[in-house]
Amino acid sequence: PGFPFAGGWTDFGDTIVVAGEPEGAAGWYPVNAHPTDKATYRIEVTARTGLVVAANGTQTQVVDNGDTQTWVYESVNPQAHYLTTVAIGDFERHDGAPSASGVPVRHYFHDSVFDQGVATMERTGQMIDVFEAVFGPYPFENYGAVVVDADLGFALETQTLSVFGRDLVDSFASREDIVAHELAHQWFGNHVSLGQWSDIWLNEGFASYGEYLWMEASEPGYDIDREVRSDYDDLSFLLNTPPGEPPPSDLFNASVYLRGGFTLHALRTTIGDDAFFQLLATYVAEYGGASAVTRDFTSLAEDISGQDLDAFFQAWLFDTNVPELPR
Repeated sequence: PGFPFAGGWTDFGDTIVVAGEPEGAAGWYPVNAHPTDKATYRIEVTARTGLVVAANGTQTQVVDNGDTQTWVYESVNPQAHYLTTVAIGDFERHDGAPSASGVPVRHYFHDSVFDQGVATMERTGQMIDVFEAVFGPYPFENYGAVVVDADLGFALETQTLSVFGRDLVDSFASREDIVAHELAHQWFGNHVSLGQWSDIWLNEGFASYGEYLWMEASEPGYDIDREVRSDYDDLSFLLNTPPGEPPPSDLFNASVYLRGGFTLHALRTTIGDDAFFQLLATYVAEYGGASAVTRDFTSLAEDISGQDLDAFFQAWLFDTNVPELPR
């Protein structure tokens, strides 16, 4: 996300939605708000007939009560508190093309941005294919996005149903980078959850690098090394906050996203593609469904690469000065 909401329900007039990271969940339901305490969910919402309710997981029932309807969603895979969402409004469901592996893709677009939502999310199934080849099988029962009729300024990777504002689809520029970012979070942040909030780079740095991986796989002639270096040259002067130790008052600073992603590219360059992609898949396989901290990842990187990477990770994650990208 860009600027996470601190509260629970946010009312936009004809639309109401929940988007709260890191602590908004406790504002709308009783919960132990720690990312390691994951749970399965059954969500029942009664709303005025004519409105559509979207939530995590699979829609299992809609009960007609006359003037109201009760919508039932079930999430069979454990999820962290802040990854739970409900949106109520004038939405239309759109079923996109599934992934090659059969992952269902379903979206909920507000009527006012339906066409833009369809266009922006068109390649979601293909993105799942690309990430499954790199990270391992998609970990949940389905995926999609809900696009609300409001300018949020961010997207949030709520489990199986990422939340987007209209400003991220109603534009002339393609925002596939953000679509890929939120999808990558389903593996990094949702399936492998944080052990502690100070390790937020494990979520945001990995999802940021996922944007590059999608472009590398989908765009002919895309040179990931050239693109990362160009972004590094343009942005590294902003990134002197160590991503491995973000201040609590600025948890979602630029370093956890950008320098976190640069860290992964530097690691890829240092240990080579074979070890790097084995590392990503092994990390997901070992910690998926549970939680991890930075030391879990760095230790695994050393085990798989056979290299002593203490100095590398110290420089990239914990020192103030941004290291040079290796060649």
